[in-house]
Amino acid sequence: MQHSVINLRDYFPNNLDHDLFLTCCLYDKSREMPNKRKNVLVLPGGGYVFTSYRERDPIMFAFLAKGYNAYGLDYSCNKAYPIPYIDVACAMMYIATHSEDKDIVVIGFSAGGHLASTYGYIYKDLAENAKEKKLLKPYALVLGYPVISLYNNNKNPNTKGRITNNDKKTAKLLSAELHVTKDYPPTFIFTTKTDQCVDYHHSVLLRDSLIKQKVKNKCIIYKCGPHGLALANEATFANDKNLINKEVSRWVDEAHEFIKSIKEK
Repeated sequence: MQHSVINLRDYFPNNLDHDLFLTCCLYDKSREMPNKRKNVLVLPGGGYVFTSYRERDPIMFAFLAKGYNAYGLDYSCNKAYPIPYIDVACAMMYIATHSEDKDIVVIGFSAGGHLASTYGYIYKDLAENAKEKKLLKPYALVLGYPVISLYNNNKNPNTKGRITNNDKKTAKLLSAELHVTKDYPPTFIFTTKTDQCVDYHHSVLLRDSLIKQKVKNKCIIYKCGPHGLALANEATFANDKNLINKEVSRWVDEAHEFIKSIKEK
C-alpha cells in the first residue's frame, strides 16, 4: 500500500499560488489483484471554513476496501469562487495523469457536496482544450447530504457567503439544480429527512433536475439522522452516538453498486 501526502502546488505552479495538499492511498501493483482500478476523490465538508477529517480519511479507506484507489483533497476554504474549483481541477488532472484508469468518482459531503455537484459542470470552464475537458470530467458524483442550491430557498447563508462573496450572479451560477444537462455526470445522492443543517430538499432539487434531463441517478432519503453522519458508524461517530445509524451506514455499499452499474463508454 502506498500512502503519501503531496503538495499540488509543486505540480501546478502556474495554476496555484497557495499550498494544496492531496492525500493519496494507492494499491501496490500485484499479480494477485487487478492493477487497473477506478479512483475516488473525496471532498470533505466543513461549510467552506475547514475540511473535515471525519469526512476525508475514513471515507477514503471505506472505498479503498471496495477496490478503488483513494484520494482526499484539502481544498481552499474561506476563499470564494473560482479558487476551490481550480483546486479540484488540479487534483483531477494529477490523478488522471498518474493513473492507469482515468475514471475518477468525486465524492463530496455537505459544502464538499456543493463543490462536487457544481464542479460537475464548472469543470468545462476550467479546461483549456477538449483533451483537458475529458480528463477533468468526473466519471460520477457521490453526494452526501449536500448543499445544492444557493438560489432557491437557501438556508445556509454562511456557506453561500463564503463561496460567492454574497454576489447574486455567482450564487445562481453555483446552484447545481439550475445547470444540469444531459452530459452531467451520473450522480448518487444520500441524505436524511431530519438533517437539521442542510434541508433534504436540496437533494430533491438536484434529483428532479437529473430526472428531467434523463441523467443516471439514485437518490436515497433516509428517514432519520443528523447532519454530518459521514460513514454513520463507529469509525466516524466522534463520540456522539447520534452519528451511528445502521440504516444510513449502508450508503457506501449503495454508492459502490451505483458506480458499478454505470455502463462503460
